[in-house]
Amino acid sequence: MTKKNMHLGKVYLSNKYVCKYISEEWLTSKDISTRKYGKMYGVNYHIIEKIQQEDGYNMPLSTLSTICFNHGIKLSDFFKLVEKRYGKYLNDSFKY
Repeated sequence: MTKKNMHLGKVYLSNKYVCKYISEEWLTSKDISTRKYGKMYGVNYHIIEKIQQEDGYNMPLSTLSTICFNHGIKLSDFFKLVEKRYGKYLNDSFKY
C-alpha cells in the first residue's frame, strides 16, 4: 500500500453498497445541496459527501440509523433493500 492510500484505510464492500444505495436512491436531486441533504437526514454535510464518494466510506451504524430514521425507514427494511439490489456483490471483501 502506498503512502498516498494509507490514510484511506479499508472500505468493506458492504459499506460501499450501503453508501451506493443511499446515493443512488435518496440523494438523487441535483437541485438539493449536500448541506440541505445533511439537514434533511440529520447529519453533517461532510457525511453526505463521503456517502457520495465512488467507494463510499465505513459508515458508523449510529450514522446509518440516524439517516434511516430521518428517511422514515427501519434499519432492517433498509438492509433488505440493499440486499435485494446488491446481494450478489455483498461479501466480506474490502479494498484499500
